[in-house]
Amino acid sequence: MKFDWEEYFNLAKELAGTTEEAKLRSAVSRAYYSVFCLARNYLRDIQQDPRLSRNKTYDINDHQYVAEEFIHNQSKSQPMIEIGKDLTRLRKMRNKADYEDTMFNLQKEARNALVLAENIISALSNLTE
Repeated sequence: MKFDWEEYFNLAKELAGTTEEAKLRSAVSRAYYSVFCLARNYLRDIQQDPRLSRNKTYDINDHQYVAEEFIHNQSKSQPMIEIGKDLTRLRKMRNKADYEDTMFNLQKEARNALVLAENIISALSNLTE
C-alpha cells in the first residue's frame, strides 16, 4: 500500500502540541519529511524527472536536488520557486532539530515548521489541480 506522506504532517502537528523537547524536535523533522517526500514525488511522478526514478542507480543528494529543481524550474513558476525556498528553510530547521545539541525557542521553531510545511502542501495541491 502506498504511504500517504501527509500522515507525517499530521504526526508533526500532534507532536508539536507538547513541551517535551524530543517530541518538538521530532515535529520539525516529520514536518520536513512529509513535504520533502510530497515534493520529490511531484517532480518524479508529475514532472517525470528521470533523476528521481524509483530504480535509480546513481548517487545524487535528493534533498538538495529537489529544493533546487523547484527554485530553478524551467517555467519560472513563482509558486514552484516558493516551494523550493520553503523546503530549503524547512530542511535547515530539520537539520538543527536532528543534529544540534541545544536549540532555543523550540516550540516556536516547531510552529514555524508546521506553517512552512502547510504552505508547501497547499502549493503542491494547487499545482496538481
